[in-house]
Amino acid sequence: MSVRVGIPRGMYFYKFYPFAKRFLMELGAEVVPSPPTNKEILNLGSRFCIDDACLPVKVYHGHAEYLKDKVDYMLIPRLTSIVPREYICPKFGGLPEMVKYSVDGLPELIDVEINMYKSRKNLINSLYKLGTIFTKNPYKIKKAADKAAREQIIYDNCLLKGELPCKYIDGTDVSKNNSGPLVGIATHPYLLYDSFINMNLLDKLSNRGIKFILPEMLEEKIIEEKCQIFEKRMFWSSGKDLIGSALYMFENNNIDGILMLTSFGCGIDSLSIEIIQRLGKKKYNKPFMVITLDEHTGDANFNTRLEAFLDLIDRRQAN
Repeated sequence: MSVRVGIPRGMYFYKFYPFAKRFLMELGAEVVPSPPTNKEILNLGSRFCIDDACLPVKVYHGHAEYLKDKVDYMLIPRLTSIVPREYICPKFGGLPEMVKYSVDGLPELIDVEINMYKSRKNLINSLYKLGTIFTKNPYKIKKAADKAAREQIIYDNCLLKGELPCKYIDGTDVSKNNSGPLVGIATHPYLLYDSFINMNLLDKLSNRGIKFILPEMLEEKIIEEKCQIFEKRMFWSSGKDLIGSALYMFENNNIDGILMLTSFGCGIDSLSIEIIQRLGKKKYNKPFMVITLDEHTGDANFNTRLEAFLDLIDRRQAN
């Protein structure tokens, strides 16, 4: 009987799940992701997580609580750095401890650290450490890592071409109607691809005939190029991705407006959005709106803000 490894559907799930799934499966594990976020999972997260945490962290706790009795292990890696000379965000580094001390009755956690700040070699060492839980054969671990890397490349290329994670991961998709204006959406994957958190934003835009361009549809070199306006290298990878993609969207004349999603209490976003507003909003005459989400955000309030943003685009095109 194979070992069941649970993966909570939150934080960077929509960024690295294909890699994690393939790596674990090649080592003989059965991968069990939690289901898409729903009201029950959100309530569980709000109940077990500390009040001061941001919405994505609370949702992650809910997914961990949902999975805990269904698996033998739970994969909650300590993501410190995934790009040399850059950190992600403090909440990623502290996530294993936050979950461990907030959710009772957890199975054994797989909390290997991924820290590529100084070198990418750390990733190799961490994968070997993880792999030894399932096999002592280093060749088998390397073979699993190689297959996982190829799987991740295929996935990333699909996103670059405009496909959404839900199609690749769950076999579902958002129907796209290409008749309307083009909107750029600058936000993090844990807000953008969780349709419960963002009130089915992509479906709502598609049903209105509105096209959208997302950060994962931009090559990394584009984001790096836009961030070269700063004297120093960006400290946070998540902030760099947000700022670089937003500046591209401001400068691209084919994009009719920029919508940003952020979660209440996000320190990095509070600084990043201020920079974006100073650099882009004042320089480019383009509709721009920030929508802040937390566990109390209601569909009616969200729809009102979204309608106001779309009205800005309509008025700009009319004039």
